[in-house]
Amino acid sequence: MREREWKRRLAVVIGGASMLALRAALMHAQGIHIIQGTVTGLVHDDEGKPIAGVEVSALERAAPVRTDTAGRFIIDSVNSGSLALRFRHLAFEPVVLNVEVPPADTADVDVTLSIIAHRLTGVIVQENARQLRSLADFNARRKRGVGHFITRYEIEQRHPMLLSDMVRMVPGAILTPSFGGRAFLHFARNGRARCPPQYFVDGIEVTGYNIDDMPPGDVEGIELYAGTTGVPPQYNRPFGNTECGTVLIWTRIPGV
Repeated sequence: MREREWKRRLAVVIGGASMLALRAALMHAQGIHIIQGTVTGLVHDDEGKPIAGVEVSALERAAPVRTDTAGRFIIDSVNSGSLALRFRHLAFEPVVLNVEVPPADTADVDVTLSIIAHRLTGVIVQENARQLRSLADFNARRKRGVGHFITRYEIEQRHPMLLSDMVRMVPGAILTPSFGGRAFLHFARNGRARCPPQYFVDGIEVTGYNIDDMPPGDVEGIELYAGTTGVPPQYNRPFGNTECGTVLIWTRIPGV
């Protein structure tokens, strides 16, 4: 009889300990997902000059962010603990940095990117010539009046903080608030609320892009097409997203 009672009490103790262990594990798991932090930082070159447009991506985030004209970036609502960040920019050596994100706090990082491309005078002259031809096409299309156009002069007159501020008055353009105060651009004509337009920067298609990824001070001109009508043939891709609209961004030419 005593042995039976002893076994019953032992089973109760073991069962209670198991429940406590399970509850602790659940609370621990919940704590990992609930407690989040923020990462901010500055990206510059070897001379300490800030680099704009650097792609900063985290493994747990679907879309990367880009640095502004001051080289700053912010990634909020990330899980606390170790976070791997990747920094990429054309002509610079990519960098992967492990950041320790404190719970309910901010981790600030300072990142240096080193140039890996050699500067060749001939290449720069050819690139400028190509951009000048592209801007000549931009002005020719603007005079025809098909699509909507924003010039560098208009940008300088308004001094916008974000490039999306320049398209708010464009008919059919809809801006939906998104991460970090930036806006998601789509056009009302296609009837699909989350139908992103295709983007081209200096004639090259870029994926995962948005209007506020480009600093306003780096822009020479913008072309916006709400649908397939008026899109230049070279940007009307058969398997592209042309029906959702097309945005062509032309960057400024150094020294011009």
